[in-house]
Amino acid sequence: MSDQTDKEQFAADLEQRFQDLMQWAVTSWPDRERPISLADFDDVRNAVHAISQRVRHPKGEALAPSEGGAQFVSIAPAPWP
Repeated sequence: MSDQTDKEQFAADLEQRFQDLMQWAVTSWPDRERPISLADFDDVRNAVHAISQRVRHPKGEALAPSEGGAQFVSIAPAPWP
């Protein structure tokens, strides 16, 4: 198995396990008067996604828009103050 395949498998496992953890937390939440939802995990989901992207693309190469990369990257320098 290649190193890239191992990294891809790790990233996929990380995201799947986090998804399973979120689902478990929502269904097992003890306070039924103030339930939680998957939306409560948005910030953490973004952090886990960023980690998995760093594993998949360790040298910081640009991601395609379909992989969560920017659709437009400005290369024009900022004006001098």
